[in-house]
Amino acid sequence: MIKTETKTLQLQFADVQGTKISYAVKNPKDDLDKAAIDAAAKTIIESKLFATKNGDLAELKAGNIVTHTVETMD
Repeated sequence: MIKTETKTLQLQFADVQGTKISYAVKNPKDDLDKAAIDAAAKTIIESKLFATKNGDLAELKAGNIVTHTVETMD
C-alpha cells in the first residue's frame, strides 16, 4: 500500500459586495499558523492583487489547511 498526502491552504475572501470567492495554494509551509495566514490575507487585500466582477477583495472570511490522503491498494 502506498500512502500519498497533499496539503492545500484554502483562503475564502469576501469582495466589497459580500460575495465569497476562494483561492487555493498547494503545498503550503508546514509551520503556518493563524497569524501568518491573516498577515498574508491582509497583504493580498491591501495590494489589490485580485479582484472580482464585483470589485476588490474586502476581507478574509476563512483560512483552512486541508489535508488529502490517498492510499493506493496494490
